[in-house]
Amino acid sequence: MAGLLESDAVRKPLVHGAGFFRTILVMIFCHFSVTLLCLNVMMDLFVFGIPGYVLAIFSTELFRSYTTALINFTTPIVFNLPMVFSGMTVYMDDIKLLAKAKSGNSLLLANHGSRIDWMIGMYVAYMQKLGPIDAVRQRVGFVCEGIIQYMPLIGWYRRLVCEDVFVMRSFKQDAGTIKKNCNSFHDAKCKRMLFLSPEGVVCDFGERDKKYISECRDFAQELGYAPFEYVLTPRYKGLTCLVEQVKHGGNIVSVLMAFERDGKLLNCKLTSLEREIPDIYMLLQGIGGSPVNVYVNMVELKFTADDDM
Repeated sequence: MAGLLESDAVRKPLVHGAGFFRTILVMIFCHFSVTLLCLNVMMDLFVFGIPGYVLAIFSTELFRSYTTALINFTTPIVFNLPMVFSGMTVYMDDIKLLAKAKSGNSLLLANHGSRIDWMIGMYVAYMQKLGPIDAVRQRVGFVCEGIIQYMPLIGWYRRLVCEDVFVMRSFKQDAGTIKKNCNSFHDAKCKRMLFLSPEGVVCDFGERDKKYISECRDFAQELGYAPFEYVLTPRYKGLTCLVEQVKHGGNIVSVLMAFERDGKLLNCKLTSLEREIPDIYMLLQGIGGSPVNVYVNMVELKFTADDDM
């Protein structure tokens, strides 16, 4: 893999499944949609979000109820244009387990095969009709790299309104911060689905990415595992502190997402030049090209605070 050159890669069309003129229209739609998303988030943050902190003076529980309502108001704005208007379909293999995870506190450990994992998490948590099953609408939180909270608008919104868990160093070193965040929600009786991607990063085809993929494969071999083909080895030290999320009851669930377009798996083997990493622009292109579909496999896991997750 280390010997692969950029010239070896196959040149891909700008918009998959669209001609020249349709590509121009689709790209205009893409830029308009992302601009609209940022404007909406800015309004929700400054007009409704930050002023809501007045409620925190009187009651944390009241403040969390308010921000949960605000998140439910904002969430459709996030996924309607890129997902619904662009023809995406999400296939779930176990909607009963999803409904169970949505009914209370849950910790979801997901692969990191795209840059829109967070959008899928918000979508499935928001939906109240899961085929024949009626489910509750649940708040979603994410365990994120600390730098994300400083990202203008969306990062600020995730920090100030959603109150995500931001990891600055490692799970082990930030265990106190993680537990404090989880217990703050427990004390306010505010339930949520907390998503974590233990891989931590998404690798492209740069030299640093290739080196990191190679290091992950070597690490797996050192532990006696066959080299991972589709995912990176997880950042696992101190991960068990996240059991705090379900200490009063709830579910820990493995979530595997596969992204497909025209019958082709996009997040295929890490070493494959055919691998593509879905992002919001790729989703939006479905309005004039081929839509991206997501297949989700869920498995309930059993852990306690004494286990080595």
